[in-house]
Amino acid sequence: METITGRLGIIAGSGQIPLLVAEEAIARHAEGVAGVFAICVTDDAAGRLRGRIQVERVALGQASKAIKLLRAHGARYCIFAGKVEKAPVLAGLKVDARAIKILARARNFNDDVLMGALVRELEDEGFEVLPQTAILGRYLVEPRCYTRRRPTARESADVEFGLGVARGAAALGIGQTAVIRNRAVLAVEALEGTDEAIRRGAKLTGGKGGVVVKAMKPGQDFRFDVPTVGLATLRRVLEGGLSVLAMEAGSSFLIDHDEVIAAANGGKVTVVGVAAARPPSPAPAGEPAAKRRRKTG
Repeated sequence: METITGRLGIIAGSGQIPLLVAEEAIARHAEGVAGVFAICVTDDAAGRLRGRIQVERVALGQASKAIKLLRAHGARYCIFAGKVEKAPVLAGLKVDARAIKILARARNFNDDVLMGALVRELEDEGFEVLPQTAILGRYLVEPRCYTRRRPTARESADVEFGLGVARGAAALGIGQTAVIRNRAVLAVEALEGTDEAIRRGAKLTGGKGGVVVKAMKPGQDFRFDVPTVGLATLRRVLEGGLSVLAMEAGSSFLIDHDEVIAAANGGKVTVVGVAAARPPSPAPAGEPAAKRRRKTG
């Protein structure tokens, strides 16, 4: 477990992950975390976190304001948590001069390229950007079957095939989820997100089963992208009449653990963690922070 000694700023998007990060950071106060606050770029994040920790609401694209607030709150570390829809960026989001500079660094609008440019900017400003696993390591998927029902031989073959598809799509910056039946690709996640990809794939199965596989891009940077499965994902699987939800072990988070397993067992769905072909290694977004000029004092 990584030692964190100083104030932590959460750059928070939508979903449960920012709240989990906040709760874990508060629990680790005795271990050195000197306080935690959030810069929320979505209303969902602000609503979930307000009343738990101090919250600052900042519009997406207002990078200068976010950095000023990180410094004003005395942050030594920051961590990205939660979802931010990319569609507003592509639709002409209003951005400040610093955000324009960050976007100019990006060679395209793939998530990892955009986030890599943002991480580099924060590190240039002297902040240490933590991997999500530094706080949420206990949620990492293990290489095992979580449910009473185990995958059949055909489903296991589909999972193996689907991992290759999902990894390939992730490597191209398309998405991280694939829906497979009989080694045929029914859907691959793109900009619409995991839930819609599952719905699209499920329509083609006629409720006769199929597997959902979630994987991580080879060499993906844990500082801004860890595939996450929770109760909402499991519900989409159940609604679609699919039979297996598979995640890459060691590089995916499983949240809502007890609820997910109970619902899966009740619906006779398999939830399984599959060992990666080789462990993913964080891809640096730029020069190590330690070698940069620190500006936080």
